[in-house]
Amino acid sequence: MTTETVEQTIPTTFRFEDVPLSQLTAHPGNVREDLAVTDRFRRSLRKRLRTPLLVTPQADGTYKVIDGHRRLLVMIEDKWETVPVVIDDSRAEDEAGQYVDMVTTAEQRVGLNTREKAAALFQASELGAGVKAIATETGWTQKDVKTAVQVGRAAKTMEAAQAIQYAWTLDQLEALAEFEDDPEALKELTEAAQGGNFSYRLRRLRDDREETARLAKERAEFVAAGLTVIDEYEALPDSATRIHELRTHDGAKTISEEEHKACRGHVVAPAQYGSHWVTYCLKPALYDHAVYQPPGSTTATTKAEDKEARQRIIQGNKHYKAATAARREWLNTWMTRKTFPRDAQVIMARFVAESTLRGDDLGIGDITSEDGTRLVREWLGIADASRANTMTAEILAKADARRLALFPFMACVASYEKTTGHKDNRPWRTDRQGLSSHTRKRIGAYLSMLVQLGHSASPIEQAIIDGQEYDGTEHTAKVSAEKAKETGQEQLDSK
Repeated sequence: MTTETVEQTIPTTFRFEDVPLSQLTAHPGNVREDLAVTDRFRRSLRKRLRTPLLVTPQADGTYKVIDGHRRLLVMIEDKWETVPVVIDDSRAEDEAGQYVDMVTTAEQRVGLNTREKAAALFQASELGAGVKAIATETGWTQKDVKTAVQVGRAAKTMEAAQAIQYAWTLDQLEALAEFEDDPEALKELTEAAQGGNFSYRLRRLRDDREETARLAKERAEFVAAGLTVIDEYEALPDSATRIHELRTHDGAKTISEEEHKACRGHVVAPAQYGSHWVTYCLKPALYDHAVYQPPGSTTATTKAEDKEARQRIIQGNKHYKAATAARREWLNTWMTRKTFPRDAQVIMARFVAESTLRGDDLGIGDITSEDGTRLVREWLGIADASRANTMTAEILAKADARRLALFPFMACVASYEKTTGHKDNRPWRTDRQGLSSHTRKRIGAYLSMLVQLGHSASPIEQAIIDGQEYDGTEHTAKVSAEKAKETGQEQLDSK
């Protein structure tokens, strides 16, 4: 039989008092290096101090703060007259114990995560607390309180978020709540959060939802107008031809969509490779139409034969569109950072140097393009395009020296994005409609560089980085950020 020794707690006598702010001094050896005083924290203190500061008396009659330096800073800013404190006389001569207390008070105080805060604010709201009152007490904005209450009310969302270990943000929880009644979407998003692809999957789900609603609305309008609708492209006969390819029987004139409505073969059906409706003639020869054949064109495969390839391209285009949007969101966040780690500065500087010194057409060729300058204006926060040059000069003149290296990086990234994120979605494709293998390899190097900086590559981006064909199925990124870091330089050198 073993015996366990249990240490007895040592009782401590505390005194609770209100002392003048002028009698408080910060501990010269405060171990918390970053006080992280946010506007929300400031607002929460300006209503009421909920936790007194822990202090110990000094020989000159003042008090040294052991715990509460963040609160003290705000009180000094706001010029409080008196401050509620807990006085621990036992630590007055015990400097070693003061440092131990700094650790102990931190260990005994664990903050709530965002999901827990949302649940608590929802309960407060249910029990009668108004949004304005909650905002005043907590320091949250009324908008954030409303969002938290809305999220807290979404029981399935909260359950899904609680099921995994993840540091949810309020924006992410709000996005989850959009799919409260879609268990599969909630599952997909929680898995994506753990895999670092939340923004990408969210964009895809939103795009799919919006597309489904739009196509259904347009279909109803076609039916109401008396048009025949065929819901699947593969259900069209092989003879079906888009109206813009039709000519009169002698081939002399084109036939407009309005003119063709009188034809018995006039139907509306999905486009071959897009997410939109197109008008067709089912059997041009039967209805006395000629079909325009561009020079050099070849006979296409039957609709049944190309169904799999068509679906692959449609899905790939959707995935790449979502990946581009998610990457641009990440870039917006990255470009507005105030500071950058040393290793990130080196990666950015090397990327700019290689793009400029080698005359990389992808890296500098489109710097002044409309798309490129639009992205740079967005990153700089310039809404008025007519004043872009003047405002850019003003921003550069006032910029902190540590951020100056960011601006050429912005320009080179914007130039790469012109091709990488083009609306035709070609970079992901390896067929004859894709970009050259050389260009695709350089785009892969560019994406690999972003991964080194912290971007989570979507599966379709990872396929480009790996130089592999993307088959349209969901699979986890196979190459870690560490491997991307190792291979990124080699890929950039392939230019």
